[in-house]
Amino acid sequence: MYYLDVFEKKEEILGYSMKPLCILLSLAAAFAVSTSAFCTEPELQKTWRFRGREGGVEIKLTRFVHGDGTKVTSLEIYSPDAAPRDVEEEGKFFASVLDDLSKAGFNLKSLDSILSRFNEPDAVKRVAVYAASSKQWRGALKTYQPSVYYPLVTSFLNESHAYQEWDSVFKSHGLALKVAGVEEVLVEPFSKVGASCPVAADCSNLLVPSDAFVQMNIMPSRSQ
Repeated sequence: MYYLDVFEKKEEILGYSMKPLCILLSLAAAFAVSTSAFCTEPELQKTWRFRGREGGVEIKLTRFVHGDGTKVTSLEIYSPDAAPRDVEEEGKFFASVLDDLSKAGFNLKSLDSILSRFNEPDAVKRVAVYAASSKQWRGALKTYQPSVYYPLVTSFLNESHAYQEWDSVFKSHGLALKVAGVEEVLVEPFSKVGASCPVAADCSNLLVPSDAFVQMNIMPSRSQ
């Protein structure tokens, strides 16, 4: 609980919000700021709307043009009503989007990134188990320095295969995914994420990543 208290105090100082709606709004604002600084008006926008088991999920494609003429194309996945999300279900939604784009003659290799929130229960469990076995993570918790623990969370998302269902879908379309970075990582006790503690690990009083803003890079797969 000591670490949790420290995180809560830091949250107040830095103005982070633990509420899902506030996080979603922050993500949208951050994306708008990051793009408006160097882009013109979007050249292309399209949104797919899906009905998941727990609520709505939307995937938005946006293509911006840099001042130098370079095109940047991103996908953003989110729940407009803050409903719980499921990685496997989202994989099927991405498959539908990629199939639609392919049928429309869109070059999938022009896709650059995915913007998302890391908070799906299955993904959180995978990362939590991976973090529980990491001595580096336990040391990083004592610092509360983003420069220390953000890179760790980024590596955990990749190495734990937190989004393996997404990976499979994109791989079937000749693409590969890699988490490039995270922001505003939130944590909670391991006991609350519903994961099984790894053998020989001590998960008591351990905080693990449970939410974050995530950017994934989309690249041609090595087999292509």
